[in-house]
Amino acid sequence: MSENYTINLKAVYSQTVSTLGVKLPDDWSLSWHQRETLEALRDPNIDVVFNTAMTGDGKSLAAFLLAMVDGVSTMATYPTNELARDQQKQVQNYKDKFQPEKDPQIYRLNAAILEDFIETNKLPSKQSGLTNLSNQAEILLTNPDIFYYIHDFRYLRRFKKDGKTKGENANKLFSKIDDNYKLFIFDEFHVFSSAQVASIFNAILLIKHTVPGKKFLFLSATPDDLLLDFCDKSGLNYKPIEPAKKEKYCFSVNGTQWRQISQPITLFFPKTLEPNLSSSYDWLIENSESVILKFFQDYPGSKGAIILNSIAAVKKLVKHFKGIFKPLDLEVRENTGLTGETEKAESVEKADLLIGTSTIDVGVDFRINFLVFEGADAGNFIQRLGRIGRHKDFHPHPYHAYALIPKFIVQRLFEINSSPFQDNETYDRVTFTEAIRSSYPFVNEFKQYPKRWGAIQSACVHQELRRLTHQYPEAEKNFKEAIEAALDVNIWHKYNQINQCLEEKKKKVIDEARSFRGSSQLDCAIYDDTNPEEPENERFKTYNLPGILSNFKFEWVDRKEFIQQAEKSRVTTTRFQEALCCLKLTGYREVREDWRFYYPEDINDIAKSGKVQVLKNLEIRQPQGSGINKISDAVSGRGLVCFISDCDRAYLRAKLGLPIHFQAYSLADKYSSDDKKSPPYTIAFGKSALMLETLLWFRKPKNDEGWIC
Repeated sequence: MSENYTINLKAVYSQTVSTLGVKLPDDWSLSWHQRETLEALRDPNIDVVFNTAMTGDGKSLAAFLLAMVDGVSTMATYPTNELARDQQKQVQNYKDKFQPEKDPQIYRLNAAILEDFIETNKLPSKQSGLTNLSNQAEILLTNPDIFYYIHDFRYLRRFKKDGKTKGENANKLFSKIDDNYKLFIFDEFHVFSSAQVASIFNAILLIKHTVPGKKFLFLSATPDDLLLDFCDKSGLNYKPIEPAKKEKYCFSVNGTQWRQISQPITLFFPKTLEPNLSSSYDWLIENSESVILKFFQDYPGSKGAIILNSIAAVKKLVKHFKGIFKPLDLEVRENTGLTGETEKAESVEKADLLIGTSTIDVGVDFRINFLVFEGADAGNFIQRLGRIGRHKDFHPHPYHAYALIPKFIVQRLFEINSSPFQDNETYDRVTFTEAIRSSYPFVNEFKQYPKRWGAIQSACVHQELRRLTHQYPEAEKNFKEAIEAALDVNIWHKYNQINQCLEEKKKKVIDEARSFRGSSQLDCAIYDDTNPEEPENERFKTYNLPGILSNFKFEWVDRKEFIQQAEKSRVTTTRFQEALCCLKLTGYREVREDWRFYYPEDINDIAKSGKVQVLKNLEIRQPQGSGINKISDAVSGRGLVCFISDCDRAYLRAKLGLPIHFQAYSLADKYSSDDKKSPPYTIAFGKSALMLETLLWFRKPKNDEGWIC
């Protein structure tokens, strides 16, 4: 009996069309969706375009055609630095091929690059750096965080006097940036939650009502229903480009007007993986030679990737696979959130086997014919499988992928009466994708978050527009009407919510609501000694405390000493200013450390209140290691935005469908710390705290003051 179920996925072909007079490089043609996207972006009556073409079908070209053929200035945002780096090379390739008349300058920007640019050019502020860079770059590739913070009035010189905000006008930066760019692109936006959808929507409406005439393009294999709904209700004109619904894909050779975008793939599903943290790692160790190494031996010249959820698992596997691949003169590289910039930049190109985490599963254009991946949820599964089969370089070698998913999902796919797959059968990608989506457990989308907390951002934007009525006479009114219609809120009620938080000395809660991905209040400054091949200046990083406690061995480092070492290595240290503490990572744990948060008093009343808190005196309990007491003191002394539930973490994850990386952890108090069972409470931090509160707040009567922040 086979240890795997196996299915075959058909090749995918995308329909090509005439080019409508667009001058293309020799031997190039446009897919249907690329032409439709270009037409929609040229249409003065359309504000927002959604392109849902399949992975590998050239959404990037669709996005940058306007820049290449019409010279339209473009700001493109990407959720990961790795994807932005990959796209910079892609856009430069388009420029080389199209040879646009205006010779657009292409820059890539993230927080670290901005800091270095400011220091190198002796600029006084981030505002100056952003203005300088946008003035120089007709095509700017950045992240949605920077885009959002520009439109949340960060980077301005502000101060409080007599209870009023003084200093630079809110439009000093965003109007300059928005004047410079005509098109704003949001790539792989489906990876973000409703909190980020609300943030970007607020920014789009600000631009719409202050600097009109801009275009917004969202690229995603799955359109965000929440954002579509907001566009509908707010009066934004939008157009979806949906080639699958328009039958612009086929799955066999069907004439000359079809371009192959995906190779046939053989997909294996191991049958016996348990739903625990170690099952994928154990499978990879057990099959490292009999399956993985054997594939490379049988098919010389192959390239492969392993994409996992755990950095610690990657670290251990890199060492293991280097040992067994070295005799074949094959190179094993890593790419994770802890990998230095030099290694990240080289790893995708140079690795025969690349082992990484989510830094490489979002949109990066791999040339591989072998893939092993974990699928945390349906979207994650489809995203990661999309890394293989994008290029025909490996023929006549096969394309093999192994999906490391829990056996209860495998059983749904193959073993129940209504299961969508049969072993050794062949399926097309559309049928396959629908089956995967229907077989995975529910994952919460936090659809009430924009109404509860996203509208806090809206109120702050509205307040700034009230101060800018001379520059934008109708903006305040139009923005208010659009937001209230889209989010189903009363903007004045949001002002009251803000004021109540301020009265209760919970400004940090408002700051958290206005952050994009969260305030990183548990991030530590680290010196990473786990990869001796990294350049010295790239070993200074930041990483979240729970991940460190679970997976790494570490030592405490004095903050002053850490900063001095970083400066000696010519590292810009501003990003370490808000770090919880400074640590040196010395190795990784073979087994995840069992630890928990601890509150030294009775936590029950706080848990029952159902409020987001700014809580001090939390401690860390159980892990034994150098510096643990000092880490606990650092946590205890910091007021942390959190939400506490009187349900244990496993129950909440199952009942509420919390995402795999949701920041919720076990919590014990003075009455439960000695209990041998799991701690009875759950604590969520930062943005996750607001999201968890949202799930429960909307179930409570609105006259229950305990549930109103």
